[in-house]
Amino acid sequence: MLSGLAEAESAGLSRGVQVIAGIEMTAARLQGRRAVHLLGYWVDREDAALLAALARARRLMETHVDTVLAAIGALGIRLERSHLEGYRHRYAGGAALVFGMLQRGVLRGLPAGTGMRLLRMAADEPRAYTLREAVDLVHGAGGIVSLAHPAKLRRGEPLQTAAELRAYAECGLDALEAWQWIPHGWGSEHYRRVADELGLLVTGGSDDHGKRDAEGRSRLGRQPVTAAVLEPLSERASVWRARRAPRSA
Repeated sequence: MLSGLAEAESAGLSRGVQVIAGIEMTAARLQGRRAVHLLGYWVDREDAALLAALARARRLMETHVDTVLAAIGALGIRLERSHLEGYRHRYAGGAALVFGMLQRGVLRGLPAGTGMRLLRMAADEPRAYTLREAVDLVHGAGGIVSLAHPAKLRRGEPLQTAAELRAYAECGLDALEAWQWIPHGWGSEHYRRVADELGLLVTGGSDDHGKRDAEGRSRLGRQPVTAAVLEPLSERASVWRARRAPRSA
């Protein structure tokens, strides 16, 4: 979603903080059922194609939620959209459905296999765009694209190699998220080397969605990233802005 950017930019201006317009997009990965997350920086928050794609993604997710809620209702169990409000970050999706089912006791006493079927149905979220389509949308909006938290691409394998990430890079990535939320930051140097091998720039962030660290503190603002990475990223974004088709009057 891009709806909060104007407010963020205004708040940053009043506090002397540079705010870079950005977005995190969930796309279909190259192989398998799991999603891949992409980070877009310096995007035009009024870009028509990007806004249309985001609106399509939201409509698909709303239909998905309605379908799962209907399947639950067919079992004589009540779970409504209003029950999912406390779990959402932007709008209700698969995670909110899973949390809602677990915390409201929807799965108790169901016939064997029914609960797992509902959980799998909830988790099987629709994808509005492929990885390459998402990359093209960000570039079309004058932004650059970074692959988010590569350490999470494969469960139990936090340190992906350049060979394993090359296919992602070849989809048009500009950067790789080197500083990501890995406890104690032990993977950052590895991913800086991988990015260099792939010819990518590097980004970083706390990946904060209201999550807390082991001590119960918010992650927000607690992932340091060297300021030296900003200039080459900005220069790359200027290239994509220059390539954009001019807006119609």
